[in-house]
Amino acid sequence: MSTTSEPSQKPGLYATIYTPTFLSIVYDVVVLRFNLRYMWRCRTDTVLEPFFAENFSRHHLDIGVATGYFLAVALSRPFRTRAKHSITLVDLNPSPLEAARGRILSKAPNTTVKTVVADVTEPPPKALQDSFFDSISMFNLFHCIPGNEKLKAFSLYKDLLADGGVLTGCTVLGGSHATNWFNYLYVKLYNRIGIFHNWDDKKEDFDRALEENFEEVETTLVGMILLFRATKPRRF
Repeated sequence: MSTTSEPSQKPGLYATIYTPTFLSIVYDVVVLRFNLRYMWRCRTDTVLEPFFAENFSRHHLDIGVATGYFLAVALSRPFRTRAKHSITLVDLNPSPLEAARGRILSKAPNTTVKTVVADVTEPPPKALQDSFFDSISMFNLFHCIPGNEKLKAFSLYKDLLADGGVLTGCTVLGGSHATNWFNYLYVKLYNRIGIFHNWDDKKEDFDRALEENFEEVETTLVGMILLFRATKPRRF
């Protein structure tokens, strides 16, 4: 089951790379298996998959969906495959939304899936107004977003988190967090060609933005990957 809503935003270079071909052939192998393990020094299977699953609820909002890999893995767990879940997918590009929706429904056909095209640096669209979620995920999102205002996504989307809910995510940090010369050059190349926009991203900036918007914040570095978990959104 699925529904779709689309506002008028136009995706830029960082969004348009996620074409159906890239998603079906490249993303899971290059991004999730090779880059995360060997470049960013944070394994998908032993670190990110359990981190996602432990903070995943039956009423979930996923922002920056890619292929829906983490959702599919979480939904493949025995006690979840037949349970009813309500999942809302948000992305700037329709292609990842379609890929993720199909993958979710192939693993858990009882799931209700809603897709929303939206720019997370802008206020949530009408399709998300008056919505509350028990969990929100932002995995591998921020390193793809250009501009200096991307961390305002926390302030824009925190009010969609229910009391008692949890927001989690991960992101590749910039050059100052490189662990060796190879991933330093690799992240520099990704920024030069426009796949990443994270050269100046630092852990302390994420810490500050999260603490401004949530009462309880946990962050940790695994290689070049920052994992974050936040609860108790500050209601202003």
